[in-house]
Amino acid sequence: MRRTCLALALILVVGTLATAVTAAEKAAPAGVTVSGEIVDLACYLARGGKGPEHAACAAKCAEMGQPLGLAASDGTVYLLMADHADSSAFTKAKSLAGTKVEIKGQVASRDGMSGLTVLAIKSL
Repeated sequence: MRRTCLALALILVVGTLATAVTAAEKAAPAGVTVSGEIVDLACYLARGGKGPEHAACAAKCAEMGQPLGLAASDGTVYLLMADHADSSAFTKAKSLAGTKVEIKGQVASRDGMSGLTVLAIKSL
């Protein structure tokens, strides 16, 4: 009897762990590749600042620590975020403010706002 109870408890634990792992895998955000222009969100939101004529201002705003976004080719604007494990791609994004880029990353959305964790970036 004791062995049967122990076996049942083990089956329950293994089943629960397998379900938790499967749920975590389904909840993990999928990787995406998005093209567009890196904009400083302060000027973009207040005055629509973007394009080649705004590149110098965007670079200065990025240097001052203004939040950056990606005005994607499809019209979506993403808040750019650094990866906690490796922020080097986000740091490179700051130096490319005002230019067209392609970003590989992960999208997260909450309450009408979308963010893009920058995992890799290249100039276009």
